[in-house]
Amino acid sequence: MDILSLPPALALILGTYAVLAALAWLRRVTAEKVEGRRNGIILNLLRRAAPPVIGGIMVLILGSVMGVIGATGMGFLLIAGGLAFGLHRGLDDLRANDKRVLLFRAAMTAAISMTLIWQAGLF
Repeated sequence: MDILSLPPALALILGTYAVLAALAWLRRVTAEKVEGRRNGIILNLLRRAAPPVIGGIMVLILGSVMGVIGATGMGFLLIAGGLAFGLHRGLDDLRANDKRVLLFRAAMTAAISMTLIWQAGLF
């Protein structure tokens, strides 16, 4: 196992969780009738997810310009982690994260991401 293959694998796991959480988050946002509340939910997501995503984009850009080995994996890890954190906390604020839903989302994340990691040959 190479240490440089760990950040892309973690980014894939966090990205899978972020995609599944985004589907639940979009379902909640589109069902919201009051436009002001919908805008507040979107701004709340931007407040939580934007700083790590911007940091990850900066790591990607600076890593490619300077030629740093492993910057791509770390950049994608920051982006996926920021999106996963922002969407998870956004669903917590909407009270859409009970134990049953979280367990199902974690099981789906594990199944999908481990299949993708195995198919990509990261481990």
